Amino acid sequence: MLITLKTEADLVLNSVELDIKHVSIGETPTQFSQNGENLTIATGAFDGTLKVEYSGSIPDSLAGIYRAPYDHTHIVTTHFEAAQARRMLPCVDQPDVKAEFKLTIRIDNDLDAISNMPIESATAEGNKKLITFQKTPRMSTYLLYLGVGKFQQQTKKLGEISVIMATTPGKAKLGEFAQDEARKAIEYYNSYYNIPYELPKVHLIAVPEFAAGAMENWGAITFREAALLIDASSSTKARKRVAEIVDHELAHQWFGDLVTMKWWDDIWLNESFATFMAYKVLNSLHPGWRTWEDFLREETGGALARDCLKNTHPIEVQVKSPEEIEQIFDAISYGKGASILRMIETYIGEETFREGIRHYLSAYAYSNATGNELWSTLQDTSKQQVKKIMTAWIKQPGYPVVTATVNEGRLRLRQERFILSAEKSDHDQTWPIPVTMEVNGAATRFLMEEREQTFDVGEIKSLKINLNRTGFYMVRYEDLDDKLWRSTLTPIDKWGIASDAFAFLRAGKLDIQEYMQLLKKFVKETDYLPAHEVSDQLAFLYTIVPTKFTDFSKEFHQSQLQILQQRSDENSLELLGNVCTRLALVDDEYASNIASKFRDYQNAAPDMKQAIALAYARTTNDFNGLMNAYRKSASDEDKERLLNAMTAFSKDDLIKRTLEFTLSGEVKRQEIRSVALMAAEKPKAKDITWNWLCTNIRRFEELYKGTGTLSGTFMSIVPILGIGRIRETEDFFSRHRIPDAEIGISAGLEKLKAYDRLVSDIMRA
Repeated sequence: MLITLKTEADLVLNSVELDIKHVSIGETPTQFSQNGENLTIATGAFDGTLKVEYSGSIPDSLAGIYRAPYDHTHIVTTHFEAAQARRMLPCVDQPDVKAEFKLTIRIDNDLDAISNMPIESATAEGNKKLITFQKTPRMSTYLLYLGVGKFQQQTKKLGEISVIMATTPGKAKLGEFAQDEARKAIEYYNSYYNIPYELPKVHLIAVPEFAAGAMENWGAITFREAALLIDASSSTKARKRVAEIVDHELAHQWFGDLVTMKWWDDIWLNESFATFMAYKVLNSLHPGWRTWEDFLREETGGALARDCLKNTHPIEVQVKSPEEIEQIFDAISYGKGASILRMIETYIGEETFREGIRHYLSAYAYSNATGNELWSTLQDTSKQQVKKIMTAWIKQPGYPVVTATVNEGRLRLRQERFILSAEKSDHDQTWPIPVTMEVNGAATRFLMEEREQTFDVGEIKSLKINLNRTGFYMVRYEDLDDKLWRSTLTPIDKWGIASDAFAFLRAGKLDIQEYMQLLKKFVKETDYLPAHEVSDQLAFLYTIVPTKFTDFSKEFHQSQLQILQQRSDENSLELLGNVCTRLALVDDEYASNIASKFRDYQNAAPDMKQAIALAYARTTNDFNGLMNAYRKSASDEDKERLLNAMTAFSKDDLIKRTLEFTLSGEVKRQEIRSVALMAAEKPKAKDITWNWLCTNIRRFEELYKGTGTLSGTFMSIVPILGIGRIRETEDFFSRHRIPDAEIGISAGLEKLKAYDRLVSDIMRA
């Protein structure tokens, strides 16, 4: 490896599990030493080219350079974010140091190679070939990509840009939906950013084993197969997911790749912005999906649920180690940050926001920047208090609940931090909140900078606060519910009411009787977003207290079934699939009826396949039938549906067999943690799943080492599996320390205490 550089002192490179054999300047050897992950080379002040000779292995892992298996063979692929490039080459492996890369690789004649840039030359050398790629633009190490294997590739042009789908053999045709989405998204971004896509090509690469959903390597984006490939059995949810992930990764080609954060403290800026922009593209390209409703339920809702813990972190968080970096790719860095961007865009105006983004990208192209530099640009563009607002929101953890009270014609708003633990917040925090509200039909907006603010409003007939839910805060109406329900409520308003009520219930600030009275207002709900939200809530409550929620869940989902069966739009089909799946868990008669459709499972409507498979598992306990269907299935989505169904058997021994099967080598390692999540959601499977997890905890750690994905997994399953066994759960994780998951485990244990208390409250009611 040749490195051309200028340094004023001895050079320190990052290197992990590489055998450094020889370092020279020209023909003159120079000394080097390895200390941990740091390779120090005795250069002194130096301006020239170093030659580093080294070797390394390609492991069966999910980080750095690794083998991704499929069909009894494999491809070699890379995933370098955040600090894994050092596993393939000695380098300065940090985002604020950019370089131009020129790769040459020698491979077998029958293999293909893909990197960030197009191939410059290919030369035959006997049964080998030497491939040289064009030099990359200046970029950070974590964006470098190399893939080697047998790829099927198909190209579609967008002007001079080649949009290339690359899959394992026989699957490229399944990428056409994603390929077409990519071409349209690039056109959108070219216009929005006013900067043309910089590279001559972009590869969309389906990787058969991949810990993340996708990765924005500049010009060579990698995806899980299920995040890129669509077939005739793909559900509406899968199509939405593929479109969103493609749009997200393409947003990074400008925001992240062209302009990169200086350090991982600002990783949220990359991920939040790409998340926010992806929904903009989706809204433009797929208006029928009502994308911003999905944004609220999935991104904002997920972030509110994560950030109400004491064990949270600010959006901008100081990170030191690779383990810490990997664990902050979470709902704060994605969903909360994106929601704050939506809030500030609403505050300064959409066109002003876009103008500021254009200035920012132009000013820092091929370089690095911080969040503060973006806020300065937006403030200069808008002449608004952007820095003051954004600094407060990104540098402190949590978010406020705004409580509204009325007394003698005066409306009082008070803000305080919302904490799930049901304790009064011990943080004297306030936020500059861009409040929007409607009093008696008249809309107003202001920046609430104090803890309290009071208004003379006279007689209030109707009131609603946080219009269109653009603010990242919750609202509590004290003795004002009648005023709220007299307002003209949009689907987003109703989502906000239901979402906030559920949070208050979990925090012990709303009793179960009041909550159930509210839910009854939604039984005949006809709007997609609030109906989906209530279905999600009932599914969770059934998971933790099935005896108390079976009947109402059955009533709600049967009502929704009648409404949705009359509709054919994509959102209704997606919701119908969820409704039927949840009904199959709580309604034995319904489950028996649709289980019969499993005999023609392959031809079933895509959005109904999960419900049919799950109903079949519950009512027949046919392990072999489902296993045969799993082994015959060609798509990851379908395999996941069938594994989910197999966690719903009514017999304990079959649930155990399913969990054991996931570790047999037949299930992709990327999916094993998903099976744990799916099993945890089934009341009958919880104890079995807990014992299985405890028995195989070191296997889990080994499977996902270096990826950080276990942090989010444990944050989700610990609060469910640990109900009724808090001390046992705490003792277990105190004895089994997992550095890659410490943040998620701590947050999960905090949620567990809240959920355990909620179960006790419900059982006493």
